Amino acid sequence: MPERSSQPRRNLASEILSRLRADIISGVYKPGEALAEPVLARRFGMSRGPVREAMIELERAGLVQFEPTGRTRVRTMEEKDIAEIIEARVALESMGARLAAIRWSGEHSNWIEQNLAAQERAVGVTEFRKLDVAMHEYIMQCSGNERLGALWQNIRWQFEMAMTSVDRLQGRLARELHRFTIEGHRKVLAALAAREPAIAASTMAWHITSALEWTVPGTLDNLYQLPAFTGATGPRDWHASDEESSGTAARAGMNAKKPALKSRRRLREK
Repeated sequence: MPERSSQPRRNLASEILSRLRADIISGVYKPGEALAEPVLARRFGMSRGPVREAMIELERAGLVQFEPTGRTRVRTMEEKDIAEIIEARVALESMGARLAAIRWSGEHSNWIEQNLAAQERAVGVTEFRKLDVAMHEYIMQCSGNERLGALWQNIRWQFEMAMTSVDRLQGRLARELHRFTIEGHRKVLAALAAREPAIAASTMAWHITSALEWTVPGTLDNLYQLPAFTGATGPRDWHASDEESSGTAARAGMNAKKPALKSRRRLREK
């Protein structure tokens, strides 16, 4: 009887999925670009079967869409998509931060500090966003709620894709947005380290919406009704001056000055 190989069997579909997902999120494949199975099969040197399986998983993840004609295209993120992603993130991550604050320790703070130091040194959009998402994923893991984490994983690829699209549109100003994002991360860490669940939840909600509210004007107003903002007394106008802020928003330091980012109108003119 021939000996069995000790090497694990390759999962071709998973390999293709991982590579295509990275290419879509990083912008190698642009929004709206067609993805032809025969072309991809030749690229990877594989049959069309594993490619088809990978495409199905990408469609489930919300990164591609199948057309009635049979074509597959990279999904284009519209304002409605970004708004829904923000709403879902606020709901999930504010609860994750609330639970994480209860369990928070010095070890957790050290991990975040190291991640933030790496964010400061990051070169390029892709490296920065990987560290950004890793930090948010870590906080969700610290919540101790596996089901909450699973729900978060269901949308993570979509918001990674959305953030990359925003960075690409910002061009040179993306660096300013990254600095603003890091400031928000430090405020989230401060709230978690203080082990104040309600403040950690509202700080996370403000952080998620603040950097993207300018993309879909009015998003922040719509989100005020969510439980994450319960008890928050920050200004209804995110652009309000520091003197107007008070209560939870001021305590959590959520009133940082926003960088001069491009407006939605200017983005449309590109």
